[in-house]
Amino acid sequence: MAKESITIRLQGELIARLEEEAEEEGVSRSEYIRQILRERDEREELREEVATLRERLESREERIEELEQQLTRRSQIEDKVEEVALEVREDREERNAPFFVKWYRWFRD
Repeated sequence: MAKESITIRLQGELIARLEEEAEEEGVSRSEYIRQILRERDEREELREEVATLRERLESREERIEELEQQLTRRSQIEDKVEEVALEVREDREERNAPFFVKWYRWFRD
């Protein structure tokens, strides 16, 4: 593939940054700019992947929150069930008490 020459105008600060980055990469400024242009498709794919991952993360966070709420409700229900079970057990114990205990309770109340 034949290379064609183009001319662009850039601010001095940007040129200096490009030269520094190219030097860090160990390539010429022109080669560094070509690399940047070739990598732009990959960057777009990465941006899309990041967006997808963010959506999945938000979805999972919502699901975790929902499950935590369900767990809290379940815990409250279990506490109520335990209270009712205790009341039933106490009621049975009262009904199964010996006659003199029942009489004493009746007399006391």
